[in-house]
Amino acid sequence: MSKVPFKDLPFLVKAAVFVSFFTAWVIFEEFVIDRHGLWRFLPFYKVGLFCVWDVLALAVIGAGLVRFSLPRRFERAPCAVRRLLHWCPACT
Repeated sequence: MSKVPFKDLPFLVKAAVFVSFFTAWVIFEEFVIDRHGLWRFLPFYKVGLFCVWDVLALAVIGAGLVRFSLPRRFERAPCAVRRLLHWCPACT
């Protein structure tokens, strides 16, 4: 049995991973940040409400999963500038 890379998994599985990671963030928020009063040290944090920190968690989790879903850099087709000049400042 061989390993299946994350980028080859179906979208439903990727969505389930996203939901489980965000659920883990919410549980961490409830059990650690809210219960121990750490919210006092987080600017713009709202206890029990959707806040900037939740948006940041959504963005970080989403960006990480998108990063693992994309093909590796050497597997992607090179851009037109790189094909013509054999060098591209955006690709390096």
